[in-house]
Amino acid sequence: MSMSPLSWRRVTQAGALGLAGLALAACTTAGATTPGPTTPVSADQSAPSIVTTLPVSAQTENEEAISTTVAEETSDGASESTSDETETETAEEGQKDVVVSAADDLTAVDTHYDGDDLEWDAAEEVAITLADGGSTADSTGVSVEGDVITITEGGVYRISGELTDGQVIVSAPDDDTVTLVLDGVSVTSSTGPALAVTTADEVTVVLEGENALADGSGYEVADDATPVAALASASDLTIAGEGSLTVTGNTNDAISSRDGLVIASGDVSLSAVDDGIRGKDYVVLLDGTVDVIAQGDGVKSDNADDAHRGWVLVAGGELTVQSGDDGVKGEQALQVAGGSVTVTSSVEGLESANLLISGGSVQVTASDDGLNSTASGGVGGEADDGSRMVISGGTVVVQAGSDGLDSNGSVSLTGGEITITSAANGGEGPVDANGSITLDGAAVTTNGTTITSADQLGTRMGGPRP
Repeated sequence: MSMSPLSWRRVTQAGALGLAGLALAACTTAGATTPGPTTPVSADQSAPSIVTTLPVSAQTENEEAISTTVAEETSDGASESTSDETETETAEEGQKDVVVSAADDLTAVDTHYDGDDLEWDAAEEVAITLADGGSTADSTGVSVEGDVITITEGGVYRISGELTDGQVIVSAPDDDTVTLVLDGVSVTSSTGPALAVTTADEVTVVLEGENALADGSGYEVADDATPVAALASASDLTIAGEGSLTVTGNTNDAISSRDGLVIASGDVSLSAVDDGIRGKDYVVLLDGTVDVIAQGDGVKSDNADDAHRGWVLVAGGELTVQSGDDGVKGEQALQVAGGSVTVTSSVEGLESANLLISGGSVQVTASDDGLNSTASGGVGGEADDGSRMVISGGTVVVQAGSDGLDSNGSVSLTGGEITITSAANGGEGPVDANGSITLDGAAVTTNGTTITSADQLGTRMGGPRP
């Protein structure tokens, strides 16, 4: 996907904030949106949605037309504005640049996934049968060397059987798409990922019946482009289907993609010694049931270098996470727009530079902060780093060992029902923000008290906000 170079810049008014720059940058197909088994709808949004049906030729000429007004703080707290999004601005000293755009809606951002990825002619399927020392395939596009099965051509492959110590590898041309129908598959590998995608344009894993993947412990991958995970992909990866998949990551992650990762459906259970799910560019949950037990982060997207990547979207389905660190983390953006997210244990439940909850259900248990908004590489301390937390809809329940909602930038509560149980020791509280706190439309209860004013919420620099 090609992306126009929009920069991250700081804004100070919640109404002018959003992620439409991501939507423009990522959409490269005429009429493309993020599809799924059901069309995800972001509820109770306070900003208008961005329609990403522009043809490629129209993106450049329309980009300026939908640019947002940029609000820039002055020294006395007032704001000045400009409508030129491409103009370079200098943030206040001690603040980090963040994205400027017209709406808060990651559901409008195009991804590699399309509903057509799940449609094919059954006559086109290539059968692969796994068996220790006796795997077979009826195609020249599949090589069998001992217990290593390598797919070298695009197409649809139906895989069944078991390998107690082997691998399935996809090494197709960079412009080929590959569909793997896992139909009662069990693969364990002691020397690397059980299922590895080393090259391809994109790969779709379709689940039928019960399937399991597990890697060994202590191995290294020969190609740095392939992650260390039981299901590892150097290409865009989609998981779908009506079956189940159990993935065990014994060396690092359970599922990891160097590009984007979309879970469109399926029943997926993961355990990992590090992260449960990692999509470097993005992670999207459209539907299905996902259970994660991870010693590191539960679900994460950690691209901090590309301004239009490093985001997580939950638009539907059920996600349950038990983690040793962050429950769900999007380096640059994280949105819950539908479905449910339950973090049963974590250090910090949800974390991102741009943390958005516009619908669905969120329940978080955290030993530190429940929801945390912080900019990658921020200045720390009590300075406003430009990060933001916006809750405009849905139901949010937070049980935190420190602050319930903690932002190194601003907090805006404009919709939804929010219940917070937090520490109350003077330094921590229900809501802690280095920037502004806005309460306008949300129903908020903190530590058993109904909140009617933002003045009842804030703590700053270890004490009550004046």
